[in-house]
Amino acid sequence: MEKDKKIREYLGMKQEDMAMLLQVTRTQWSMYEIGERDLPLAAKNQLASMLAFIHQTETESTENFPHLELQQAKIKKVYEDQKMVNAHRQMMVARKLELVTKKYEDAMTGLRFIRFLELHEAQLYKKHQELLNVLQRRAEEVVNKNGLHVQAKYQLKLHVLQQEEVLLNNAL
Repeated sequence: MEKDKKIREYLGMKQEDMAMLLQVTRTQWSMYEIGERDLPLAAKNQLASMLAFIHQTETESTENFPHLELQQAKIKKVYEDQKMVNAHRQMMVARKLELVTKKYEDAMTGLRFIRFLELHEAQLYKKHQELLNVLQRRAEEVVNKNGLHVQAKYQLKLHVLQQEEVLLNNAL
């Protein structure tokens, strides 16, 4: 009898509704659904008609339902709105990735320059060692804050958003 329960749920009906349609009590219908009681013949015939209708409507088109066109239009709007949100998020993540990458590259250039001075311009390095130590610490902080792991995080976010865009385009 589980099949009959699914039919009722498929139709979006409560037990009371189904019982009223079949002209039985809710208790009779409930007991029928769990397999503890049989339905009267008239109710069984009505139920068979409902089953035939469900089977028939599953194979028919839904062109004659104007509310479905409205629902489809709403779905399209949801996808289009989500596409706009996605495009904005992609732009923001791309900007953040670009900024983080630039800060990282600039800091790495600064560290390489300090290393160059230390190795090749020892006299200049020693003269400005205190300043260069401060610059080196700042550059190392920037490298740690904007490192490759942070860039990877933004690249992954961007990739996910791009894949979401593909899904949205396919849905439209």
